[in-house]
Amino acid sequence: MDRYEKIIESIEDPLVVVSKDGEVFYMNQPGYILKSQIGETEFKKLITYPFELEFIKKGMSVKGIFKETENHKFLIDAFPYDKDRITLLIRDITRFMELEELSKKEGLIITLSRLLSNIFHDLKGPVGGIKGAAQLLKEDIADKELVEDILYEVKRLERMIQEITMVAKPIKLSPKLINIHKVIDRAIKTLEKQFPKATINRLYDPSLPELYIDPDMMERVLVNIIRNGIEATEGKGSITISTGISWDNVYSPQGNKIFIRIKDSGKGVPEDMVDKLFIPFISTKKEGMGIGLSSSYQIVKEHKGILRYIGDATFEILLPATRGVKDESTGI
Repeated sequence: MDRYEKIIESIEDPLVVVSKDGEVFYMNQPGYILKSQIGETEFKKLITYPFELEFIKKGMSVKGIFKETENHKFLIDAFPYDKDRITLLIRDITRFMELEELSKKEGLIITLSRLLSNIFHDLKGPVGGIKGAAQLLKEDIADKELVEDILYEVKRLERMIQEITMVAKPIKLSPKLINIHKVIDRAIKTLEKQFPKATINRLYDPSLPELYIDPDMMERVLVNIIRNGIEATEGKGSITISTGISWDNVYSPQGNKIFIRIKDSGKGVPEDMVDKLFIPFISTKKEGMGIGLSSSYQIVKEHKGILRYIGDATFEILLPATRGVKDESTGI
């Protein structure tokens, strides 16, 4: 064995050279071990999956391809070998994802243990306001301003209760084909009167297909995220909303999703909060209940989409396209 073969054999992850019909031309020892672990049928599906991607068909390299089998999850790096073959470096991330899920569950338990305390703390404000106004109203029953104060605090309570129940209730969608830009514009119109000093910029891709979504639910998501961005700039900054076809290597390698990116001119999410953004009752805002992003995440997920923070004060929504691009599952 020459030194190059020794280098290749020293790689601990499975390394496979394969043709699009599944014929293996080279496989290191970890590759044979993986094949015996998941079985020949699943192994063949795994090593031929990258050939379905458009970039691979064009002879390009693709890193971080996600593929899930019956009991395992993998990340695959694919590199052109020759005209009909590719080299695959396969990493089994099953255990990593299990540990990540366990960590999230442990964090969620801690969060839920604080839930009642946080809720009652947040409810103290409007309840105290109602109590004080009611006591004053006893002295002057004709004071209309006190009545308005009570109604205002009651509405605050209603909104809090609605947000709390939103987290637990199953989401029922009423989808229809609609231009996503109309939904975004509706969300912007809702916020423009509340934040007259904020600047909202639109960078739309007019060629996007109509989406099969629930417009009211999606508007709620957009209002939540845009409002968060405006509040992050104290109501005086700028928000840029852009749309287009996503070619994300993991979530949309075949260009079968559209993106909506919402970027504000603020400092962005603190690093220690990024992993907790979508957990209920955890908020980056002093007076926030941490429910808006959590419910938004659930709504987007119900649409078979992705909501994530991609850094640089930018949130991204990925939604399945309905026409104009091929709509096939990527396993995500």
